Amino acid sequence: MKTFSLSNRLAIVFLAGTFAISSAFAQGDFEGSGEVPDPNCVGDGCGFVSADQAAQSEENSSYSYSDNGTSTEEAWPDSTEQASADSVEAPDTTEVASTNIDEEDDEAPHYINENASEYRARKEGFSKGVQFGIRAAAGASKSFGKGASDWNLGPEFGGGLMARLPLGRSFAVATELDFTYRLYSYEGKSDYGKNEASINEMLFEIPFMGQFVFDEDGFFIGLGVNLGLKMSGDSEFKQTIDFEGKTDKDKRSNTIPTVGVEVGGLFDLGYTVNRWLVVDLRVIQNFTNLLDLDLIAESTLMHSKLYTMHVTLGATFLL
Repeated sequence: MKTFSLSNRLAIVFLAGTFAISSAFAQGDFEGSGEVPDPNCVGDGCGFVSADQAAQSEENSSYSYSDNGTSTEEAWPDSTEQASADSVEAPDTTEVASTNIDEEDDEAPHYINENASEYRARKEGFSKGVQFGIRAAAGASKSFGKGASDWNLGPEFGGGLMARLPLGRSFAVATELDFTYRLYSYEGKSDYGKNEASINEMLFEIPFMGQFVFDEDGFFIGLGVNLGLKMSGDSEFKQTIDFEGKTDKDKRSNTIPTVGVEVGGLFDLGYTVNRWLVVDLRVIQNFTNLLDLDLIAESTLMHSKLYTMHVTLGATFLL
């Protein structure tokens, strides 16, 4: 067996130590160096980083490397997953007390719907298309002109058929065929006593007017003309004479004739309640004399000029 001398043994130990130190320096892994391989690098040519930097890099890294060396980012949630997460978190949302708001909301829709339905009904009542209706009216008449101060207010009643043709949302033309009864009464004084008279008339009236809606609440105005055609009439004249303590009374019939045709201007203020009902206030001012001066037989009234005004309140029921 071959033996080594002391010098040879020392040489061998020196060579082994030198090799170990050089390997440590080459790999950077000797004790106390403080450097480690980069944890974020895979493959040849990767360097070394400090241990602290490697630890921090691992904590902050949001990606990893696949086997082929390419980076793979963390998958972001798609829209479905996000919506699901939102729906799960929704119950935690803070709710605001709304007691008063809820109470107001319970009443507001009803109020709005009610007004909308009323407005729509009124608009349908005015502009629904060609319309027909039945009108009833009552009112009074008053005479103006020469000798008119002795004539009293007279009642009148009427009714008939109405037709209306809308020409737009805010304009229509309307006409009627009405049957009207009128009563006129007269009281006057003379040098010898007093005179009383009454006139009864029945006539057809044909008003023709244009109607204008001037707001959205159902009100409208009508302007036009009115034609009156007398069907029948009669009159009675009573005369009382006081002379030398004696009183004589005389009564004569049909001595105060009236004209057969009356023409006047018309003003109408109406309100469409709904699609079935319209109410109106109508004023007619005649331009023709009520009395037929060519045929009148009473001297007291021979020079009278009576221009009558008729004011009626009517209701029209639409068919």
